[in-house]
Amino acid sequence: MRKKTVVSIGIVFAGLMVLAGVATFFAARSIDLEKIKTMLADQVQAATGRTLAINGPVEIELGLVPRLVVNEVSLSNPPKSSRPDMVRIKRFEMEVALSPLLNRQLQVNRLVLNAPDIIIETESKGPGNLNFTSTGAQKQSAPSAEPAKGESSFSFAFNELRVENAAITWLDRDSKKTETVALKSLSLQPDKINAALLALHLTATVREQSLEMNGTMGGVDTLLGGKPWPVKVEALVKGIRLKAEGQVADMKALQGIDLALNVQGGELIEALHLAKIQLAGLPPMLGPFVVAGQLRQQGAQFALSAIDVQLGTPELATLRAGGEIKDLTGSLTPALQVQVDCANPATLAIVAGTEIPLKGPVTISGKISGNKKQWAMADLVAKAGSSDFKGGLQLLLADHPRLSGQLASATLDLNEFIPSTKDAAPGAGDGKSAPEASADKGRIFSADPLPLSALRQLDVDLKTQVGKLLLPGRQLSDVSVAMQLKNGHLSLTPFRFGLAGGVFEGAVQLDGSAKTPTLAVQVHGRGFELGKLQANGPIDGGRSELKVDVKSRGDSVRTLMAAVSGETWISVGEGRLQNKAINWAAGDFLFQVLGAINPLSKSEDHTPMSCAAVRFVLQDGLATAEDGIALRTDKVDVTGSGTVNLRDERLDLGIKPRARGGVGLSLTTPLAGLVRVNGTLAKPSMGMDAVGSLKAAASIGAGVATGGLSTLGELLVDKVAADSDPCRTALSKKK
Repeated sequence: MRKKTVVSIGIVFAGLMVLAGVATFFAARSIDLEKIKTMLADQVQAATGRTLAINGPVEIELGLVPRLVVNEVSLSNPPKSSRPDMVRIKRFEMEVALSPLLNRQLQVNRLVLNAPDIIIETESKGPGNLNFTSTGAQKQSAPSAEPAKGESSFSFAFNELRVENAAITWLDRDSKKTETVALKSLSLQPDKINAALLALHLTATVREQSLEMNGTMGGVDTLLGGKPWPVKVEALVKGIRLKAEGQVADMKALQGIDLALNVQGGELIEALHLAKIQLAGLPPMLGPFVVAGQLRQQGAQFALSAIDVQLGTPELATLRAGGEIKDLTGSLTPALQVQVDCANPATLAIVAGTEIPLKGPVTISGKISGNKKQWAMADLVAKAGSSDFKGGLQLLLADHPRLSGQLASATLDLNEFIPSTKDAAPGAGDGKSAPEASADKGRIFSADPLPLSALRQLDVDLKTQVGKLLLPGRQLSDVSVAMQLKNGHLSLTPFRFGLAGGVFEGAVQLDGSAKTPTLAVQVHGRGFELGKLQANGPIDGGRSELKVDVKSRGDSVRTLMAAVSGETWISVGEGRLQNKAINWAAGDFLFQVLGAINPLSKSEDHTPMSCAAVRFVLQDGLATAEDGIALRTDKVDVTGSGTVNLRDERLDLGIKPRARGGVGLSLTTPLAGLVRVNGTLAKPSMGMDAVGSLKAAASIGAGVATGGLSTLGELLVDKVAADSDPCRTALSKKK
């Protein structure tokens, strides 16, 4: 409420009491009460521009302490208000001592307001119904606030004030929302310990919750006399205890507020609900809380210093915050040191309705500062299990928010944050089978739309460095990523990380602002061992080089794959093929095929490999390998060609083995022909013609193992002119 408004309301009620007291004095001398009513209405009209109506009878009881009773009193609302009257009082009762009036002192022994009904209307532009400024002739006829020369103003004193069954309603004209406090009782009377103070007792109902308030405050003479006005009150509502202690240097001018505040309760969520504050993502319980601080006023600004916030329990999580917040009603500039501790985040996640494997502990600390335009987290230090982070973040609040900053981590283990997945049969436990998604049946590329709209909600400029990044089945080292997101355009340029003893570098550009999103990916990996990418995989060693340079467009993984164009190749150095490790379900398609047609795979645990290479040229979702598949072992060369149709995820590849070291394979045997690999990416398979080839391969492998060639039977051995370097040919480095 504005200072001018508070002063105006004070003048109105003070004027009512003065005039009522004068009316009582003159009524005792048989003055016409109707004239007094008219005089009261005129004076209030002149002072406030509002109409004071006394619709009921005026009663007076004469004596040394006369008693005045006024019934059905109302004060009008300004135009465009929700109802005609701002204030309605069913019964106004006052006992005034006569003799002090002769000395211009209004001593109220007892003042009772019965069933007052007050509505306060506010709006973002304008004073609402709190503007008590008189206009025109009213201003000219309004009495001067200063007493005439030689006169003294009235002083006030009273022994008891009681308000019964009051209703105070706040109406927000902009949102049309109302809030009503049912004031059951309010009493003010001289404090028994210090008579200069007034003892306060209040009971009310706020948002269907009982409110009780007790305490002391300065007297009426202090309130209107420009002296420091002390206050010490304590309120209790729904288990939440509020305390305020201090003073207001000049209550009449509403200047110099200096109050120590303290709020505490058993559950913060209940306090937020009581205040009608809804925050998404919060668990159902946050625990007990204590908020303390010193509220000070400097001119028109309010600041909260010496802030001490404590929230939560050690069993779940705790939050501590300290510092200050400047300009509470203006730019709102906090400077807070914050620390969050969680001993068992897995338990906290369960309370929040989710699940994470992280066992903890978790500690996050930093300095929060900001204003209405921007916020920052400086000196950020976070530790969670074996992971850590430090750095700083800035958030610019505008029509299009922008997040920027730098983060660094020695170790980041994402395995601690990813819930474990449990295999379950479709419909297990409910007796029903899971519905089939016919559009996705047999497909591995999802048709679900990518959440690209999220890219347009926030701009980002973030640099991240991670010494060791642990992923499911992978460990990356020396990760460096520069992420920029602007108007829906995402750029990871450049990124760099170490993997399997090598280094990967590249860039990713995703433009989600276009009607049809576009994607460009460039990756170059050098010096990594292919065998280290998968534990118990089909290969040991194999120092490799990889290059990916592709572009596409689409709004899902499926549409992106169906439109991809570019080139991708991998060159693998010396290593060993693990013949017993070949597994179609493992996903290593190339080595599955090569291992399946390897003539020696049945007789040896491993096969020495000189090199391997795969190169695909992609055009609108069709990946073509023209002599682009190659493998060289000490006994055999394998080459291949074909296509992978990424639009329908179907395979059509031909693989051909050729013997090395003076041993040829007859061109007339099934093994000399193409072994066809077809099916889909989700379920690849050998063609029917491969059955005889595989049998022949087993026979040849047995014959070599026994050191003889007689086991070849009817197979005619001849020498096939082999490519001197099939791996280089596959990479188009030699034709």
